[in-house]
Order: sequence, then C-alpha cells, then structure tokens
Amino acid sequence: MQALDALAAVLVIGAAAAFTFGAMALSRSNDVEALYYLVVGVVALRAGVQIVRPGASA
Repeated sequence: MQALDALAAVLVIGAAAAFTFGAMALSRSNDVEALYYLVVGVVALRAGVQIVRPGASA
C-alpha cells in the first residue's frame, strides 16, 4: 500500500509540474505546447487520485 501512495504522490507532483510548464508555454504564446501539458497534467492528476481513492476501480 505504501508503494501505491508513493506512486500517487509522484503522479500528483508530475501533474503540478505539467501545469506549471503549461502556464509557461502560455506566456510564450505557444498554444499547442500549453494544451499538451494541460492534457498531461489532467491525466496524471486523475491517475493519482484514482490510485488512492478507496474502492476505486481502474
């Protein structure tokens, strides 16, 4: 169980990093890169939450 918690934490941190990179891409007016990082962030955050949610099915 502790390994899954660590994996979930890594996914949430990765999502935060992806959102940060997406904001930086928006400031450079690079819309495609910003959209890519937004999608990566959403998927990573959802995966991290699904891992630690009790009774969640994959």
